[in-house]
Amino acid sequence: MNNVIQNICNLFIPANCDLVIIEDIIQVKCEATCSSILYPIKSDFENLVSLINIRDNIHISIVADGDTQNFADKSNNNFDQYVEDCKTFLESQDDFKIIITIEKKRLNNCCSIYDIDNFVDYFNSLPALGQLLKINELHNNKQKFIFEVQDDAFPIFSTPLVKFVARNYTPILYEERNNSSFVKVKNLCHCSLLTKYDFVPNDFYSLQTENAKLTTIFNRLVLIYSMIYIFDIVDINSSVINYKLNGYRTVNQKVDINEIDASSWNDYFEIYKWVYEGGNIVDKIGLTRNLLSLNFTPSNLHLSETTFDAIKSSFKLYQKENIKQYIDIRNKISEQLLSLQEKAEKIVDNYVSDYKKSFLTVVSFYISVIAIRVVSKGDFIGGFTFEVTLLSIGFLLIFLLVMFYSRWEIDKQIERYEKVYQNLKTRYSDLLESSDIKRILNNDSDHILNLEHINNNKKKYTQLWILSLFVLFIVTITLFICNSTQSVLQPINNITIKLIISIKTILNAI
Repeated sequence: MNNVIQNICNLFIPANCDLVIIEDIIQVKCEATCSSILYPIKSDFENLVSLINIRDNIHISIVADGDTQNFADKSNNNFDQYVEDCKTFLESQDDFKIIITIEKKRLNNCCSIYDIDNFVDYFNSLPALGQLLKINELHNNKQKFIFEVQDDAFPIFSTPLVKFVARNYTPILYEERNNSSFVKVKNLCHCSLLTKYDFVPNDFYSLQTENAKLTTIFNRLVLIYSMIYIFDIVDINSSVINYKLNGYRTVNQKVDINEIDASSWNDYFEIYKWVYEGGNIVDKIGLTRNLLSLNFTPSNLHLSETTFDAIKSSFKLYQKENIKQYIDIRNKISEQLLSLQEKAEKIVDNYVSDYKKSFLTVVSFYISVIAIRVVSKGDFIGGFTFEVTLLSIGFLLIFLLVMFYSRWEIDKQIERYEKVYQNLKTRYSDLLESSDIKRILNNDSDHILNLEHINNNKKKYTQLWILSLFVLFIVTITLFICNSTQSVLQPINNITIKLIISIKTILNAI
C-alpha cells in the first residue's frame, strides 16, 4: 500500500478503528466507523496532501445522525476552521463515520493509482466482460492508457493497450497497435464480443511485468481472446463462456471464467500467433482445430504442453504432402510443355514435308521429260514443245496452290496450338496461383519461342517455295524458247527483209 493514503487516514482515524479502503478507476474511498477522532494540525495535513497528484482532489466527510461535515482541499476551505467545526459537531456523538475520498481525474490519457494491490483486487473482482468494458472505455485507438502508480519504486507493467508506471514517469502517448488479425478473423470465427470490443490477443499480452496479480488478469484475457480467434464459436455472458470447436471431434461446452486454467494462456497465444502470422490461414486453423479437439480439457480449457509442437509437426507433414502434390503438378505441366514443343516441331515438319513432296513431284516430271528426249533424240532441248511447256506451267500452278493450302493449314495448326496452351494455363488455375503458373511457364517465354520457331520456318520455307517456283518457271520458259527458235525467228527475218526492200525502192524513186 502507498503510505500517502494510510498516513492521511492515520491523521484522523485512531488505530483501533476498522479501516476499509476501496480503489477503482474513479476514486479511492477510505471509510471507518469510530467512537473517537484524531485532530491533525494544519501543517501535517498539508504536507501529506501535497503528495497527492495535482490532477486529483481530496474530500473529508464526517457523518453522524444524518448530518455531515465536509472538507475539500481545492475548494479554499479553511482546515483549522474545519477542525474546530468537527470538534463542535462531535461533542455529543458517541459513534460516527469518517470517509476520506480522493477523486481521480483523467488528464492526457492518464490517471493515478494510490494503492496498486487494492486497485488490482477491485479490477480482478470484475467479471471478464466488466474488465473488457473498463479497458474499452479507457482505450483510445491511437493512445495507450497510462496508470500512474504513486510510488517511485513501482516496476513498469505494460501491454499494447494499458501501461502501469511509477510516479513522474513521462509517458509515450502514441504507440502503434498491430490488429491486422482482426480483419482476418471475420470469415473464420464467430464471436459477438468482437463487435463491441475489437481487440486482438496481442492487446493484452504483457510486455513488461513484475506484478503477479496484474499478470494473472491480463494472461486470462490473452487466453480468452486467443480462444475467440481459434475456436469456431465463442460467446461470453457475464462470467460464463459458451464455445464450439469443430475438429476431429466436435466440442460444445460452457465454462465458468473463474474455473479456466490460466496456465495454458501462453500455449493458446503461441498457437494464435502461428495461425495468423503468414501462410495459408484456412489450412492452419483447420489443422489447429483438429488437434486442439484431441488435446485440451473442455471443462477448464487446459491445454497439453505438447499440443503446439504437435500442430507444427502435423503442418510440416501436411506441407510435405502438398509439396509432393505440387511437384507432381509441376512435372505434369513440364511434360505437357514438352509435348507442346514436339507439336510445334511437328507443325514445322508437316509444312516442310509438303514442300518437299510437291517439289519432288514437279522435279520428277521435268526429269522424265528430259530423260525421254535424251533417250529418243540424243538431246533434251527439243522436248519442251508448246504442249509440254503448257503442261509444265500447269504443274507449277498446282505447286503454287499446294503452297497456299499448306500455309492455310499451318495457320490453323498454330491457332489450335495457342488454344491448347491457353487451356493448359486455365486447367491449372484452380490448383495454383496465377503468379506461380507464370513462374512455372517461365512467363510464357518458351511458348513465345515455339511460335517464333514455327513462324520463322514458315517464312523461310515459303520463300524457298516461291524461289523454286520462279526458277522452274524461268527454266521452262527458257527451254521452250530454245526449242522454238527457228519457228519464231523465221517470220521476223522475212518481215525485216521485206522492210529493207521497201525502203530501198522508196529511196531509188526519190
